[in-house]
Amino acid sequence: MTAAAIAIASVGIVGLGAAFLRDQRQEKSRRHDLLAGCRGALEGEVLQHDHAGYPALTGSYGGHRAELRLVVDMIQLRKLPVLWLQATLHRPVAIGGVLSLMKRASNTEFFSPHGELDHHMRAPPGFPPELSLKASNMGAAEDWAARLADPALGFFAEDRAKELLLTPKGVRLTWRVAETERGHYLTTRLARFERAEIDRAGAQALLARAADLAELGEGAA
Repeated sequence: MTAAAIAIASVGIVGLGAAFLRDQRQEKSRRHDLLAGCRGALEGEVLQHDHAGYPALTGSYGGHRAELRLVVDMIQLRKLPVLWLQATLHRPVAIGGVLSLMKRASNTEFFSPHGELDHHMRAPPGFPPELSLKASNMGAAEDWAARLADPALGFFAEDRAKELLLTPKGVRLTWRVAETERGHYLTTRLARFERAEIDRAGAQALLARAADLAELGEGAA
């Protein structure tokens, strides 16, 4: 290779690197506003961003501490990155352990304790076959699974619903917001969610559902 060819190749590599860094900065800036449509969903809300630029809102809902947090899942094999919204309501729940109901579980869901729970439960009649139920306490979980039938089926009837998690300290719902653009990801290996739409009404609907689920155990042992 001649010196001229080497110089041209070097310029090309530098140009590609500069374009990648520019795209990365633009994408990080875009991520900052992903929860802009949710502003006002929580009382006394505080907006924070993680190291990658993804936002989270913390505050209160119905008198209890709550948060709306975005999670990017990039580790599922042969799948494009997915953007999840986790709506969490921190309030006492009368359940004697942890119960996770997850749609199409793959055991790669790092954002959930589902894969680490000891007991795998048989789904009650009427539950979809792709729904996995796991618990830390089988007795408590069986009692709750029966009570959860109607509200759980209502939640998982939505294609975007991923997980319903109950613990003694609260309820968390995980909801699919968007999948990254295939062409952009295959070219740059950067997750870009241009069609991510999260509005205040949708976020509050998830929190209201979480509050209803928490109240199912009131008055129960």
